[in-house]
Order: sequence, then structure tokens, then C-alpha cells
Amino acid sequence: MKNLLIITGASQGIGKATAQLFLDENWEVINLSRTPCTLSSITNIAVDFSKQDWKTCLSKLISACQSAKKVSLVHNAACCFTDSIHTVKEDILTLSLHLNTIIPALLTQSLLTALPDHSSIIYIGSTLSEKAVPGVLSYVTSKHAIAGLMRATCQDIADTKLHTCCICPGVTDTKMLRERCQHDEALLQQLKQLCGHNRLIEPKEIAKLIYFSANNAVINGAIMHANLGQIER
Repeated sequence: MKNLLIITGASQGIGKATAQLFLDENWEVINLSRTPCTLSSITNIAVDFSKQDWKTCLSKLISACQSAKKVSLVHNAACCFTDSIHTVKEDILTLSLHLNTIIPALLTQSLLTALPDHSSIIYIGSTLSEKAVPGVLSYVTSKHAIAGLMRATCQDIADTKLHTCCICPGVTDTKMLRERCQHDEALLQQLKQLCGHNRLIEPKEIAKLIYFSANNAVINGAIMHANLGQIER
């Protein structure tokens, strides 16, 4: 029996770096995303969480959990739109909450009884899980909600041998970030200046924290900020 990572959104960025690290540590890895992860030895399951048919993969996931020594379920996939209290649309706010918060809750619920002892449920939040910046209302709202989801999960699994946490990355050098910045190097430099050490975070740094959390049950109910020491302006 091997350890098993089930991760959403491992086709790029933090998700891909996490999948690679767990593979390096001899874990089996299942990725749930619309776009497959290109890493070798990974099992890709094509899933569009915006549609109702995502539940068709549950029987395969439950079987994989029941055959594993322990499981780490990492809720990494997320969407981010540009909006504000002046411009927010109902459909965008609803989609953001659905993908970023509701799906992690329902997927955890669906797999909970199949998780072996000493398994982990790791929610990927954001620096914006506990603060806000202008222009990303739906994202900020959903990432605040995922922190609450983790805290509630911790209380509800208190009588089990499972553990949970919420990891909140700061400004991480991902494709999503660069696309949101429209590959503007001047803007990226401004973002670096908001981070301690005057640099962006590397996805593999967050992956290491995810791996550490998956293997340490004492980190239960914790919100862990990984932002290099954010500079407040």
C-alpha cells in the first residue's frame, strides 16, 4: 500500500509543483482538473467542477482511498476574476464561491469516510483569506470562506485520526499571476517589493509546506501564512 495524493488543479503552478514533490517522495498522485498534468507517473482525471457531472469520478477516488496507506486531499484549484463592489455580477460571485469553496466542501464530504487514519485535508487559501485588496471581490470573499471551511472541518473531524489546515500563499510566481499582470515586468517588480526578500515566492516552496503539513498531524486547524513576510503599504 502506498500513500496517495489527491489534488485539484495540478496542471500548473503550485499544484504541479506539489504533484512533483509528492511523486519524488514515492506517493501515488491523482490530479483532478480540466487540463491534464504533464508529469509522468501521475493519474489524470478530467474534471470540470463547474458542471454537475464531476461526481462521476467519485467511485474511482473512493476505491483509491480505500487502497491507500494514507491520503492527502489537497484543494488547490481556484478561479480569480477582476471585480469590485461596484461591478460584481451575481454569476461571477456564484461561480467563484462554487469553485473555490463549495467544491472543496463537497469533495471532502464525499471522500471523508474513505480516508484512512492519519490522512490530511489541506485547503489552499491565500494571503487574501484574511485581508483584502481592491479589484478582486469574488476571490477575496471565497478565500475568506475557505478559511472558515477549514476551521469548521477541524471541529467536525475532531473525533477521527484525520487532520486539516489552510495554507495561505503570498504572491507566487505562477502562470495565473503573470497572466493577471499581463506579463508586465514593471508590475511584477512592484509585487516583489510587497514581499520580504524582494522576490516572488516559488511554487515549490509552497509545495514543501503542503508536504510537511500532510505528514504532521499536530498542524490541525491551523492557518499557515507563506508569504515571505508581506510588506504593508
